Amino acid sequence: MPDPILDETTGLTVHRHGPTPDVAPTLLLLHGLTDSGEGWPEAVRHWQDRWAIVAPDQRGHGQSPRFTQEQLGRHPGEVMVEDAVALLEALPTPPVVVGHSLGGAVAWTVAVRRPELVRGVVLEDPAPLGPDEPQADPAHGTAFLEGVERSRSAPDDETLLRQRREDHPDWPESELLVTGRAEQQMDLDYLARGDLKPSERWPELVDGVRVPMLVLTGDSMDEVCVDRRMEDALRAADGVEVLRIPGAGHCVRREQPEAYYQAVDRWLAALP
Repeated sequence: MPDPILDETTGLTVHRHGPTPDVAPTLLLLHGLTDSGEGWPEAVRHWQDRWAIVAPDQRGHGQSPRFTQEQLGRHPGEVMVEDAVALLEALPTPPVVVGHSLGGAVAWTVAVRRPELVRGVVLEDPAPLGPDEPQADPAHGTAFLEGVERSRSAPDDETLLRQRREDHPDWPESELLVTGRAEQQMDLDYLARGDLKPSERWPELVDGVRVPMLVLTGDSMDEVCVDRRMEDALRAADGVEVLRIPGAGHCVRREQPEAYYQAVDRWLAALP
């Protein structure tokens, strides 16, 4: 893998693969909570011959800067949206933005606020705020802190990889160690506050869709963020396609990769 670069505008660490954005269509990949820009090895392998790939470590994740106290006080999810907009503004042409979970919420918000910067959006079980979900939920933050503790307590990569195999036996081998390391790198102050997401709620985001959008989620309803109510609203929106992938939960591309990449490739090929 090539060495990451430092984006001078945002200060984020950015991983780039394949051709450069000035000579190829671009995918901007936005990872989920407790993941990082290194958490896309299978996507890179699949797309790097045809697409320029830009995969940042979102703020508070990976090797990117931690949130300042001022940023923590004004909704970190909003800062992530600002970061994504800055990355998009620096690209020569609008990319397709691919987002998973929290990254899906950021991607969706950016597409609604700045549609001129986005060619299309692929959302993998996006996790925007729900209609009645509090903006900040310290109990939710505590749960995420507890969730990363197993990786953070691993004394070495060998132990970490063994733990990840035990926790995610159906994930590709290439995605286990990088996601465990991402959990070790998390901004714990950000998690502890429980103020994790952009401020728009999904009904507002559905109403604001102005670019082509593909939403993929799983059929394990106790694991996914896209419930039936959100699904119905998305299906009624213009320019939005929704797919429930059998046998998948929250991490569709890791649990059912063949179905995920087949669906996304078909959708990408049909983009204007």
